[in-house]
Amino acid sequence: MDWKCHSGIRTVTTTFGVLRGEMVSPNAGDLPPVAQYLGVPYGVAPSGQYRFNMAISAAKWTHMPKDAYSLSSVCIQSGIPELAETKALKMTSAQRYDYVHKLLPKLKPQSEDCLHMNLYVPERISFHTDSNRKQLPALVVVHGDEYGWNSGNPYNGTILASYGQIIVITLNYRLGVFGFLGRCESSSCSGNSGLSDLVAALKMLTNILPAFGGDPNLITLLGWGSGASLVSLLMASPITQPNNRMFRRAILLDGSALAPWAMSKNPQPIFFQLAEHLKCIEKVDKKKRLAHNQRSAESIVRCMQDHSPQNITRAARKISTPTFLSRFAPIIDGQVVPNKPETLFGTQYGSLFRNVDLLVGMTNNPAHYLLPNDDIRLGIDKEKREKIFRTLIRNLYDFHRKEILAALINEYTDWDNPKDHPKTIRNGVLAALSDVLFIAPLIETARLHSIDDDRETSNTFMFLFAHESKRRTEETIASGIRGSISGDHIPYIFGNPLDKDDDLYSGFTAEDQMISRIMMHYISNFVKSGDPTKPVQLQAMTPIGERFHSVAWPQLTQRNREPYLEITDRPRVKNYYRNAQVGFWNGLIPQLHANGKEGVPVPEEHHFLSNHFKRESFFGTVRPYASYANEPFPPPPLPPTPFPKSIEKLTTFSSQQINSDTIPTTLIPFVKAAQNSTMLSVTVAIGCGLLFLNICIGLGLHRQCNKKEETKKKLQLQYQTCSANYQLNATDMNYMNVTGKQQLNYTSSSPSQSQSQQSQQQQQQQLPPLPPPPPSSSLLLSLSSQQQQQLSSSSLSQRPSITDSITTPLDSLSSKTNDFETYRVNSYQNYNDTTYNDTLISKCDFQEQV
Repeated sequence: MDWKCHSGIRTVTTTFGVLRGEMVSPNAGDLPPVAQYLGVPYGVAPSGQYRFNMAISAAKWTHMPKDAYSLSSVCIQSGIPELAETKALKMTSAQRYDYVHKLLPKLKPQSEDCLHMNLYVPERISFHTDSNRKQLPALVVVHGDEYGWNSGNPYNGTILASYGQIIVITLNYRLGVFGFLGRCESSSCSGNSGLSDLVAALKMLTNILPAFGGDPNLITLLGWGSGASLVSLLMASPITQPNNRMFRRAILLDGSALAPWAMSKNPQPIFFQLAEHLKCIEKVDKKKRLAHNQRSAESIVRCMQDHSPQNITRAARKISTPTFLSRFAPIIDGQVVPNKPETLFGTQYGSLFRNVDLLVGMTNNPAHYLLPNDDIRLGIDKEKREKIFRTLIRNLYDFHRKEILAALINEYTDWDNPKDHPKTIRNGVLAALSDVLFIAPLIETARLHSIDDDRETSNTFMFLFAHESKRRTEETIASGIRGSISGDHIPYIFGNPLDKDDDLYSGFTAEDQMISRIMMHYISNFVKSGDPTKPVQLQAMTPIGERFHSVAWPQLTQRNREPYLEITDRPRVKNYYRNAQVGFWNGLIPQLHANGKEGVPVPEEHHFLSNHFKRESFFGTVRPYASYANEPFPPPPLPPTPFPKSIEKLTTFSSQQINSDTIPTTLIPFVKAAQNSTMLSVTVAIGCGLLFLNICIGLGLHRQCNKKEETKKKLQLQYQTCSANYQLNATDMNYMNVTGKQQLNYTSSSPSQSQSQQSQQQQQQQLPPLPPPPPSSSLLLSLSSQQQQQLSSSSLSQRPSITDSITTPLDSLSSKTNDFETYRVNSYQNYNDTTYNDTLISKCDFQEQV
């Protein structure tokens, strides 16, 4: 390790080159100084031909030192919320608007060349004197909120690094359409560019951390919201190398890949819509959109790479996003994300997921920002509640929506308050959204991580940040919402209450500062040891510190009733956080929904809500009924886990097969037009199929008739040959009746008439009795194939031998046995008064039927 310090300038030599940073003193009391290295590149600028593709590691800068004194550009913000206050407050809370309004100046400038990281290294080691001093663990912060906006630059890690004596790294990664544009072709999918950025950053950190005095084997990932979802996916990703993990621990705050908004289940329709807006493919009628598949996704991506980032951003904003879901999100690509999160986290294939220590944390009301400000202040009536619940159910579920809606209203109705006060109804709606979108998925993630009792190295801890910030006490009293709201724990983790000049968060009290110290203590301990209570003991210097010091924080295990630490000014350990509601979303609702996939088919209309196509009966944007919904895409390869259940081809006949979680909304007239055009296309397709079937049947019958004609001609030729050779006629055959039984007397056509009558009688007596006539063609047709064979064999067994029946004058015919057999059968048919030629044809038919 080569460190040099000149007048506040810190120089460090890494495997990528020489970096120059600067020393800063935290504006938070007597904390030790920190060396910060800002804007360190970890990836090649993902522009031009590299746009939408996996990250490429940055080139080395060995030719000259690189200055790391200032922050780099942030990645392009393709999903920043509406800035006009009037419109914004109709979509989100006042707290969210204030946060975004303060954050916005820090999200400039924007550029595609944004793959940079910021390192905050505490100044506590004399690097040039003690080479055996223990290396520092590192905390990598994956910013969140949403997939489409934010950056790591606004979050200063100086105070946390200095207080906890850990290296803090914040970074930028590609967002929105640039980071999560999913597309599929043939047998593979791609689109997790933002996730690949995180992997590239981790690879670089494993190489350069030793130069900063850090331990590459003690890296912890921390994320909140969408960032937590990305971290949970990396926990189970084989790309993080099972035998040489890129990180050792993970912290998930208000987010998980199990959340309904975390994954894009059908990215192909959005990809085509973006291509249409950019004129990379021809915009055609909805019923012809399957023709887009004729052009490869690779060629469409090349067209998109030729457009400017501004054009792509404008086109992406034209694609509507269903409420409570994500427009651009991670997909199953078979590489970074090899399978569904439920499978990756499960008991059968979750060994990689459970190989890291996990700390999960949540707030009381993580869905607070999803409600408009007026609804938060004044409350919600029953009609508005039903609209919100209807939108939630239509966008998240496909089957038995009416039953799920009834169960949802029953679960979140305060039956002890029959007056249905608007604020009481609002509390129920806020609790329902928080449970289904954040709390239930996160607790399920923690349960799956702690299910293995044989683990020896990984731990699982959970906490609830329930501290009410004093800076918004008046707002809390006015609205009646108690506890923490979305994002409240972030400033406490970074130590913002201790920063006197912080311009992002302000208005903290002394009590907030103490809670912030406690949060930094727990986080830094977990980064060091995987246990938030070790190795550094919490100092009982204040009354609040004394309370936390006396509370033992146990691990989360099912045997211990799932304990968690509630962090307030009066901390305590509780069990089973919102267990009834978690069971409702993770147990009952999946059972109601799964019944639509198996069993007796039900009509499609059964799964519709009342007024299913009435736009005014919903809140926000809903998924369309048809449109791109039935465009399937091939399943990706899924190593190292087995393939999921076979994907049925999606059709518009049944709502059970519609998978359109991320399909943009269309108006009701367009939905009906899409249905009519789809039915017309289906009718034409069925008609063409029947026409083709009739043609095949006609060709088969024609071939069969030709075959019969050829057989008939052959038999007629045999008959003519036989008649020419033997000159058989009716006078040569005499039929006699002997004792009521018919016997056949064969006579020669020679002129010898001197034989005695006695000799003729002896010859007649030696002939066998005449067998019954052969069955007719109509009788054969009425019998089964097995019965026909039995009848044929019985007839042949009763037929007398020709050699035994022919008299001496007919010895000349012994070489013509087969032809004479035909003649004998003709004689049987003549017994029924039919013509000889018809007998030959009957034999032909008889053989064919047998």
